Amino acid sequence: MSGFVLTDENYYSREADILYMSCSQFQSFQTCEAASMARLRGEWEPKGKNDALLQGQYFHSCFEGPEAFEAFCKAHFDEIYKTKTTKSRGTEVIGRYAPFERLQEMIEVVKQDPFMSRVLEWPGENEKFLTGEIGGIPWRMKMDKYTPQGRRIIDYKTSANIWELYYNPESKERQSFIEEYGYMMRAAVYGEIERQNVGADTFPTFIILAVSKQDPPDKGAFCLNDDARWAYELEKVKAAIPRIQQLKEGHLAPRRCGHCEYCRATKKINRVLMYTDLMPAYRGEAVEYDEIKPSLYDTL
Repeated sequence: MSGFVLTDENYYSREADILYMSCSQFQSFQTCEAASMARLRGEWEPKGKNDALLQGQYFHSCFEGPEAFEAFCKAHFDEIYKTKTTKSRGTEVIGRYAPFERLQEMIEVVKQDPFMSRVLEWPGENEKFLTGEIGGIPWRMKMDKYTPQGRRIIDYKTSANIWELYYNPESKERQSFIEEYGYMMRAAVYGEIERQNVGADTFPTFIILAVSKQDPPDKGAFCLNDDARWAYELEKVKAAIPRIQQLKEGHLAPRRCGHCEYCRATKKINRVLMYTDLMPAYRGEAVEYDEIKPSLYDTL
């Protein structure tokens, strides 16, 4: 694999994205192939990506321990803290920016809950990554917390409202945030890769600690274990992998979803639509494609 060795330092690098599949990358391809390929080629980044990533890292780093959290806040001081400068006192911190104030409230809710605080104290490793193989290609995944004793994977999640239900146009039913954001697929992939690494016949326990962005924040702990559902999710992933791999190797032109941030930014009008094309029943599958380009692996 071109001599590349995955580490904590390069885990989120473009090279790692090219050589390894991940749950986030898989979901990105399922949403819009053209946008996913543009990001992998280094041609485009979604607006607000850095802000969302920084806020997520702030939330997660707090549970890694005081030293990790302090180091993170120090490294991103100007982005997190509001300051003012006076002649008498010099520069002083006057608070956090609004998104981080809300995140701090959410963090305190987790720490003050008796059950959640016990989970945080379980012996284990924070931000532990593992690699494995699914669908014949390499995958990587990073666990928020992994406790080898008892084989438990802990995932920290934030949500606007953990009890909100979302409409699924395919099933025509409402579903939870766990279904809406593909967390069952993520749990299945994480469980399979962990199982491969420990050489077990059974899956580990996968628990989500969720906290809402409401005022005051709500909270909940949810177990996602379901062997039959995980097997189904893994089969869906394996069925989709061949096309994604052909896209990364430059054998296929990626489809444009036509509605995402990337597609809107690069859209070109090439025909006049009927007004009925705006209705869901008439939309169908996107037919526009990006051009075929050389394999991503040629850039490494």
